[in-house]
Amino acid sequence: MVVRGQTLAPEDLVDFAGRFGPVEYGVREDYQLPENPDVYVISNIVENGKPIGNPSDGFAWHTDLSFLEHPTAYTFLYALEVPEEGGDTEFANVAVSYDKLPAEQKARLDRMSVRHSYTMLHATRKNARALTEEEERRMPDVIHPMVRTHPATARKALYLGPDTSLPVGLDPDEGSALILSLMKKATEAQEVYAHHWRAGDLVVWDNRTMVHRATEYDRARYRRHLHRVTVRGERPF
Repeated sequence: MVVRGQTLAPEDLVDFAGRFGPVEYGVREDYQLPENPDVYVISNIVENGKPIGNPSDGFAWHTDLSFLEHPTAYTFLYALEVPEEGGDTEFANVAVSYDKLPAEQKARLDRMSVRHSYTMLHATRKNARALTEEEERRMPDVIHPMVRTHPATARKALYLGPDTSLPVGLDPDEGSALILSLMKKATEAQEVYAHHWRAGDLVVWDNRTMVHRATEYDRARYRRHLHRVTVRGERPF
């Protein structure tokens, strides 16, 4: 869902998201909005020598916070400043991609479980600081089904996170190759919607049936500043 031309204070964004379910407390405390920690800041802007938000997350295909026991249901992303070129957000529907799989492969995937790991994701970040004991305690590895069922529609969808997950019971290389192959099929060009942002856009999506990623932009030339609020969902089944 795209709603354009909005003027939302942080408390407005949190209030609106809260009508859809319990608002999640941000995982990365470094980038929470100081005056409203339920808002996560995505930005390349530096003020007084310190980044005001996270400039680098989200540039690979993923679903939000899959490494939590009760991962994100809905994401609310609101644009304050956006590049003139690049910095789009691309979306693909993993319920559609599941529907297109052969019956034999569906049956195999339906029986599979996947370990989702924040530690695994953190290890992919360049020059990242070490996780604190509190962060490790708050985010242990979790097991989710490879194919999850939407609680409202009963529709099945792939539940994929290439940088965060490995299938249980498979060799790591084999498991990683399987997830990458499924994601590649799900995100073929003809299956992707690319949202070109305008300041004032509010974009909302359901992570139970969608994967998404940001596209690169000229960070030296353009400023990018977005506020994100997420709503906790059910444990995948």
